[in-house]
Amino acid sequence: MSQASTSQSQIVVGYWAIRSYAEPIRLTLHYTKTPFTDKLYMQGDGPEYSREDWLSEKQKLGLDFPNLPYLFDGDFKITQSKAILY
Repeated sequence: MSQASTSQSQIVVGYWAIRSYAEPIRLTLHYTKTPFTDKLYMQGDGPEYSREDWLSEKQKLGLDFPNLPYLFDGDFKITQSKAILY
């Protein structure tokens, strides 16, 4: 899934550069025509699958429980796919 961003977009969805748990969030945002920016974190090659891209930024985001996926809407920050969708 590619980025769906506009200049006035405030919503940011962060997840690995795969579909998985963030895809229902992205689909909901597309369905409701809500502009958002997709922040993709790259994984390293196997068998180690380096998470350095995420780990280098994780503690700098101001999250109480830093995890993927996350959604930022201005100052509102939330993690975990089910919590975001509900």
